[in-house]
Amino acid sequence: MVLNILNIKLEIEYDGSKYFGWQIQKNKPTIQQTIEESLQLLFPKEKIMLTGAGRTDTGVHALGQVANFKLSGTSFDKFNKDRFLRSLNAILPADIAVRKLEVVGESFHSRYSAKKRTYRYYLSTSKRGYDSRKSHFVKTKFDIDLAKEYCKLLVGNHSFKAFCKNKEDEHDFYCNVYSAGIKKKNDGVFEFEITANRFLHSMVRAIVGVMIKIASGKLTLNVFKQKFKKGEKLTIQYALSNALVLYKIKY
Repeated sequence: MVLNILNIKLEIEYDGSKYFGWQIQKNKPTIQQTIEESLQLLFPKEKIMLTGAGRTDTGVHALGQVANFKLSGTSFDKFNKDRFLRSLNAILPADIAVRKLEVVGESFHSRYSAKKRTYRYYLSTSKRGYDSRKSHFVKTKFDIDLAKEYCKLLVGNHSFKAFCKNKEDEHDFYCNVYSAGIKKKNDGVFEFEITANRFLHSMVRAIVGVMIKIASGKLTLNVFKQKFKKGEKLTIQYALSNALVLYKIKY
């Protein structure tokens, strides 16, 4: 029987509250490390290397994270997807779940094959208790009409250097934002959603931070528009990571 190199795609959801982001860090618990260790228990003879589609920051959650890894010594005929999924979820902690898995082509790469990524961010204009860890409490006034106008300015192919913590970027900080918008949900909660081909380090949290400033009246749309178009530096207070969710990735 011919042995295949199986490329396995995982769709993952997690509560990032207890983790220092996706990417492996020394002496700190991360999502990637936790899943890799669980996979290693199932395939002790393999060297598991898990690649994620997005490197979520400390405390960030996911409903639609995607990752892939390869198995070099397993035949396709003997790979039981249902049994493997049950076994993996039984090993993983309660705050990480693999929702779906599939065998994909060898060229599939969870990061580089991705076409669009969607993040959601939740804000609340009233203090919350039960779900306080999943929303950002806005203590100032929040004009949703100003926030909506701000979102319109983000759409398109722009340099987001002013929103990025990194000083270097292989694509010169350009990101193509396909859509951005905010809507009011129940009980004073607002849901901001943004979809782009790529995101820079802490970019969404920076975007939300500026949105809060504009919606509160501390920064005008005209001043932001001028600085954004010219690529001038913005004074940014990054929104908290606990209210950010990697919602969906499209291939």
